[in-house]
Amino acid sequence: MSTTNKKTKSANSAPIEAKASVSTKAAKSNEPTLLPEEDDAFGAWNNGVKINNTWGKAQNTNAWLNVSGLGYKKIKDSNAQAFLALLMLGTHARDKNCTVNVRTESDGKIYELYVW
Repeated sequence: MSTTNKKTKSANSAPIEAKASVSTKAAKSNEPTLLPEEDDAFGAWNNGVKINNTWGKAQNTNAWLNVSGLGYKKIKDSNAQAFLALLMLGTHARDKNCTVNVRTESDGKIYELYVW
């Protein structure tokens, strides 16, 4: 009785192909060509919403954005420069009635804001 060693390839040994394609042609000249990744297990993207209102108090890094469908959400306040940038983007979106994409985390704070 002889045994032969046959090496067979597993179905899982093939390289994984990329599922998403990247478009490098913008629809408008000022429109970004890449969108954020959506693989964050703890965050939630809310796309195509509006900033209805802003609220702030005379305290360090204490401002909130009223996002349509979500209500008031506090802006992440661990970095003063990032906080100010998000607040300025939110205020601009409110003033110009722009559509935004907002990423919130499990703590309910706004971590990312894309203004379109």
